[in-house]
Amino acid sequence: MTKKLHVISHTHWDFEWYFSAHESLIQLIYHLDEVMEALESGDVNNYYLDGQLSIVEDYLQACPEQRQRFCKLVEQGLLIIGPWYTQTDQLIIAGESIIRNLQLGIRIGESLGGCEMLGYVPDSFGQSIDMPKIYNGFGINKTVFWRGLSSDIYPFREGHWGCEDGSSVQFYNIKDGYYVGGQLIYADDSKSLVKQVETGCLSNDIALPLGGDQRFVDRNVKSRIAMFNQQLAEDNIPCQLIESSYKDLFSCIEKQDLPNKQLMGEMIDGQVSKIHRSIYSSRADHKRLNDKLERRLTLELEPLMTLATCYGLNYKAELLNNIWRLLLRNHAHDSAGGCNTDKTNKIILERYEQVDQMSASARDYLVRKLAESQSILTDGRRLTLFNTLPFIRHQVQQIFLATKSTNFVLHDLSGAIVEFELLEQKKQNNGSIQRDINDNDPNCDYYLSTIVLRYPLPALGFTSLILNEIEPPFERELLVGIDKASIENHRYQVDFMNGELQLTDKRRGDIWLNFLSLIDGGDDGDTYDYSPPSNDWLLSLNFEHACIKRIGGALSQTLILTGSWLLPRNLKSREQRICDVVCPYKLELTLNNDDMPLQISISIDNQADDHRIQLLIDSPLDTISSTADTPFGFTTRPHYQKQLKDWREQGWKEEPSGIYPMINYVNLHTDNISLTLFSQGIKEYEVLDALDEQSSGKMALTLFRCVGWLGKPDLLRRPGIASGQQYKYIATPDSQMHGQQTAVIGLRIDDSFIPSELSRVWQSWSVNLPYYQEQSLNQFTNTLKYFVIHPLTQTVPETDSLLMLDCPDLICSSLLDECGEIVIRLYNPSLEPVYNSGSVDFSREIVAASEVDLNNHKTATIKTDNKALILGDFKPKQIRSFKIKLC
Repeated sequence: MTKKLHVISHTHWDFEWYFSAHESLIQLIYHLDEVMEALESGDVNNYYLDGQLSIVEDYLQACPEQRQRFCKLVEQGLLIIGPWYTQTDQLIIAGESIIRNLQLGIRIGESLGGCEMLGYVPDSFGQSIDMPKIYNGFGINKTVFWRGLSSDIYPFREGHWGCEDGSSVQFYNIKDGYYVGGQLIYADDSKSLVKQVETGCLSNDIALPLGGDQRFVDRNVKSRIAMFNQQLAEDNIPCQLIESSYKDLFSCIEKQDLPNKQLMGEMIDGQVSKIHRSIYSSRADHKRLNDKLERRLTLELEPLMTLATCYGLNYKAELLNNIWRLLLRNHAHDSAGGCNTDKTNKIILERYEQVDQMSASARDYLVRKLAESQSILTDGRRLTLFNTLPFIRHQVQQIFLATKSTNFVLHDLSGAIVEFELLEQKKQNNGSIQRDINDNDPNCDYYLSTIVLRYPLPALGFTSLILNEIEPPFERELLVGIDKASIENHRYQVDFMNGELQLTDKRRGDIWLNFLSLIDGGDDGDTYDYSPPSNDWLLSLNFEHACIKRIGGALSQTLILTGSWLLPRNLKSREQRICDVVCPYKLELTLNNDDMPLQISISIDNQADDHRIQLLIDSPLDTISSTADTPFGFTTRPHYQKQLKDWREQGWKEEPSGIYPMINYVNLHTDNISLTLFSQGIKEYEVLDALDEQSSGKMALTLFRCVGWLGKPDLLRRPGIASGQQYKYIATPDSQMHGQQTAVIGLRIDDSFIPSELSRVWQSWSVNLPYYQEQSLNQFTNTLKYFVIHPLTQTVPETDSLLMLDCPDLICSSLLDECGEIVIRLYNPSLEPVYNSGSVDFSREIVAASEVDLNNHKTATIKTDNKALILGDFKPKQIRSFKIKLC
């Protein structure tokens, strides 16, 4: 039977890389002019614009006079756009961000004349296990990708890729990259081209993508196809090239009676293409920032803005969209990975800073607006505590208060005393600043106190406490500098003895000796991949010379270790076994009297080059696999991948070492014990000493790694040509990560692995608790506090709760307002179904409720019971979204 090679004209337009987005915009402007000319003249039948709309936004902003022409070609089906806003990374970007990426891309595509509903990811560094259900949630049932699939997992190029909830997409795996069709233009060997691209194909219809990075449109494609077809006919090869599209390719494949091959799981193998399995720790500072901002947008700002609509404060949808636009531009696979030049990474950092400032200011404004719209107090001052999660929280929180006196008490609304602990108190002055502080007006003195308290907070709501200043003789003890090298609560005890840290699991009676340390090793890699030097020198970093301080009381206890480590300055010093640079550190271990994890905060003033620092938790668990969370669930991975024995001989592009990505947590568990490490921005882990399929319980989180080049050739873990720009060494001194590097980790020990419980704990532990003190002593609690604002015309009550998720087995990933209706997204992170899952209980009457897809389009009417939304059943790892109109 005659085979068909579907020649698909396209470009792959890296948003930014070894060039900035500003620089590539110039190329894009003239490139799209040429593409439109080629389509209008008939030189090219159709053209796929890389499946992302951010570049189209930039083009039309620069060339608004081309909008009508551009849209006409889209409407005619000649210029194919969408569905992404940017070509997102899938392995270290939160699931909600991936959804917003598609939402925004599809909306822009439809506004320009039509959106191609194809999960097109030609260059992302791996495919997440959750993508089929995300695609299906938008009505997308087909995907095209390149990287991550190995023949050991699936030997063919076509098939169906499924999820545990029953979702499935038809997939096509591009052979040898999105640029393989360049041989049609630059070579005259039709026979070898056909042989190359038909390898592994079940179908007689085969993709031949014709394009490349920022590459011009091939206006001679028709003549080259004709020449190749003539060669094939003369050689009696039953194959024909046709000018086509992915839509036509899938249409032809579907007409054939192919074996029903099913693929499940993630794709992160570097057999046929580099996957950069250690890029998750490149530019760790950016990854920490991104994680913080994703949390703030989806789990703080949007729910808070939704709550504020109940009191007449309009929801600012376009403001949020603009903030998301900035953040999503940083989610393009190269941008998220950090494999860029320093000038590009500076622009990425500027976007993060802009998102940080806008989102924090919006949150702080809403908190203040609601709090200052509460009734005026006649006795005392109000402290308003907010909770933006849809369940009640009982955790310890740290609060800064401004008072005229050093002495004060807190009462709840019933008048009962609320216990708190005073950590620090400093005298401040709010008078006009003086050159000499001794000239400050003493009448303007006040005190800034740091306290910790634990008080139950209503689900997605707020409550008030009353602050009263009192006169001596009442004195509250400052809980600082206690000379004791131990902290404990009802679950754990941490002791510092002989330079080592010991953890006691009080519930189980287990003692973990030297449970926490750090490992410093060389890094001869680049911004794409970690790679050890050929003769590495690993240093175990302990705390034997640390200075110790303990702070805290019954509510919260912190053990602080400070000191310095002497490290090799660079690879040359490491090779010579010389430690010649000082790196100060500060380690803080915190236990609260609630069920939060043991918090580990480590800050290192890095002054060394070309090295990697990992935090090691040495546990007594014997495991051969790890479990890490994914955008909407979890996946299990072996410590030791069997291909590690002969990957070079088998021609793999990079070593399949056990370095893996995570979103928020990684877990080791057996039948009777579970260890979880939570993170706030750490995205890479590995289990050590698990060679040749041995069991291990040594969990290492990569805090950061330091390199000085965009790409380097012939790495131990990645032989061959340099990644990125293979023809030029490009220095990236900023990627050496000099300066303070701070990471925050949580440790939790349980009897069993329960993914819904872990996801909820992570939200409680990592999502901030906003608060606002009614006071005028300190006008700089946030940037906008200095400016006066009007209270709302509708008085805000002392306490309120908009809704509560009454189902511990489900996780809320998003809650926002769309055109006056609440949209809430829930998912079941478990492999087990959840039957009669529970309800979402509202404090207002429900007018209407419906289930919606991931694009917020109605799919079904949902049952309600008075003020409750009845959720029904959830399949394993299923995502469901709901839209509710309240009275």
